[in-house]
Amino acid sequence: MILRYLSYIYMLSHVVVLANPQKPNIVFILSDDHALEAISAYGSWLKDHAKTPNIDRISKSGMTFHNMCVNNSICSPSRASILTGQYNHTNGVMKLHGKIKAGSPWLPKELQAFGYQNYLVGKWHLDSLPEGFEKFKIVDDQGEYFNPSFLDEQNQTVKTAGYSTDVYTDQALEWLSKHKSADPFMLMLNFKAPHYPYDYPERYESLLENSQIPEPLNLYEDLTKSSPMLKNRCFGQMAKARSYFRRQYKSTTPEMSKDGVDTWTGQVSAAYQHMSKKYIRCITAVDENVGRVLDYLEHNNLNDNTIVIYGSDQGYWLGQHGLYDKRLILDQSIKMPFIISYPKLIKNNKNFELCSNIDIAPTLLDLVGATPPSEMEGVSMLPLLKGEEVNDWRQAIWYNYTSNPNHYGIKTKEYTYVKFHESMDFEFYDNLKDPWQNKSEHKNPDYAAKIASAEVVLQRKLKELQLTESGVKKMGIKKNRKRNKQ
Repeated sequence: MILRYLSYIYMLSHVVVLANPQKPNIVFILSDDHALEAISAYGSWLKDHAKTPNIDRISKSGMTFHNMCVNNSICSPSRASILTGQYNHTNGVMKLHGKIKAGSPWLPKELQAFGYQNYLVGKWHLDSLPEGFEKFKIVDDQGEYFNPSFLDEQNQTVKTAGYSTDVYTDQALEWLSKHKSADPFMLMLNFKAPHYPYDYPERYESLLENSQIPEPLNLYEDLTKSSPMLKNRCFGQMAKARSYFRRQYKSTTPEMSKDGVDTWTGQVSAAYQHMSKKYIRCITAVDENVGRVLDYLEHNNLNDNTIVIYGSDQGYWLGQHGLYDKRLILDQSIKMPFIISYPKLIKNNKNFELCSNIDIAPTLLDLVGATPPSEMEGVSMLPLLKGEEVNDWRQAIWYNYTSNPNHYGIKTKEYTYVKFHESMDFEFYDNLKDPWQNKSEHKNPDYAAKIASAEVVLQRKLKELQLTESGVKKMGIKKNRKRNKQ
């Protein structure tokens, strides 16, 4: 009788365990300005030079998103959307250094209420202090590449010696090693790298030193002809406006080439090679430290029950159109790398649906079994992660950038339609016939019907977001008095 009773208790406890499985941990690694073209798993023209074997480990065991887009390609607004699951006009962070509106949901707070312990280390770049984290160590503004100073949850500032990417990872691994609680956790590891000026640790000083980095097909594009209102107004040009060449002309690490720089093409070429080598050295250190985190999870048997994400707060121009930086609605700027692994649920796969950074927070809550709050405007990607076909998935991405060049619009798989806050001008790109988005077709009469159709889709999107076009234009006309520290 006693044996039968004990057997019953065992069976009952086993059922309870099965009915209440352990909630998965989350390790969310977010870099700054890491173009997906500089991740070898994405297979770009740089795959043999910008090698990222550790980030590729996440891709090989998880899902790699090829159309994850930001709704505002600049640091603070993108981070606010990732945290809140809301568009920037809703959460209040339209420009750099913004403060998240009271009443907006916070992913870490929602997880905390669901039983999670959360830790944040690295770049923050919001005027709001972190909420929903038991502990945090954040750097002011962009932070420094070397010897970073951290502000913690006790309002104490501590300076730490070393290269920032290494130091941030040291802090993250130290917290993980001390996390002895049975509660699940979310670790957010936010690198400064590879933000301009792409400083790298001394150990990569000679990486690609004697190599010629392959050029993108449109490095020497004439922007005055191909995109007079959008690309041509972008300050981040290789050899015009606030040019990379002028900013780095005296650089000796690596040395800026002086061959043929009396011509525009010579300056573009020299700037591209210099930028590419610095950038790749910088992201190589990021990849090395991603490997340290993955190794820790593996060696401590945390792999199977941990959701691992690698992403960036936006895309980045790596010479396409003769540009560096981001900001524009076009693909290399708007598409952020997003790779997610969770062996219990996600199989190795690629996804090409139009997803947005506002989808990340509701997806993570859905993944761990929590209900995303109704205030979140994003859509859970859980069906996509399960490999299900979703017939009514999003068909257009909304975009609104309110600093120079002020513009807004929509991106679909077929086209990108761009309008401007301060004028009636527009540009239109055929993403199927012109995947590199080399030329705006706004003056081409053959596109009149497609442009009219795009206008209908734009108006439908505005109505969905409860916005008016006049209201959107006012957002961009307001001058940003705070200098963009980029």
